[in-house]
Amino acid sequence: MDEVTFLIRLIGDNWSTATTVVADGKNAFGDIPPQTSSSHKAQPLIIDIRSIEAQRGRRVDADSQDIMIIYEDSASISHPTIDWAVRNEDYTFTIHIRTLQPKGQSVLTFSRDRLESLYRITRYIIEKKGLRPKVLDENSAVEADAELIEITGRSEANDRGKRLLGYKLSVTMKRFGRTIVS
Repeated sequence: MDEVTFLIRLIGDNWSTATTVVADGKNAFGDIPPQTSSSHKAQPLIIDIRSIEAQRGRRVDADSQDIMIIYEDSASISHPTIDWAVRNEDYTFTIHIRTLQPKGQSVLTFSRDRLESLYRITRYIIEKKGLRPKVLDENSAVEADAELIEITGRSEANDRGKRLLGYKLSVTMKRFGRTIVS
């Protein structure tokens, strides 16, 4: 499994559990106030920009659903031993969360509240699964894993003219001591 797919699966597989925790306000971090609106629990459309499927790549309809675009920015490899028997891998990703203020929505802060909710759920998943994250297959066998994943930054990505609000999250994933097959 490639690294972008790993991150997409990690977020997607844990979304419903995280929304329940965030909605209840019961979490280990203590900084997420309860969100009771059912509209704040819906999973966004998670997109891998490498996809060639219709409505999953170059053009996406943001009117019908929130969007989370995930892509890899860089990867680096280092060899911590003199014989190069193992390698350490570092990956950086961008998670671009986008939400649209619906036309006719009477609550002017709807998209701002929804964006904050999407961010908090995503942050919760990455913080909760940050140490030794795993993606499991349907038989609960480990399909892919890493040693560490963390959000390293966040920036605004808004387009007021289109009523589109967003955050760009910088994410780092590390894999240590991967055996090199000869």
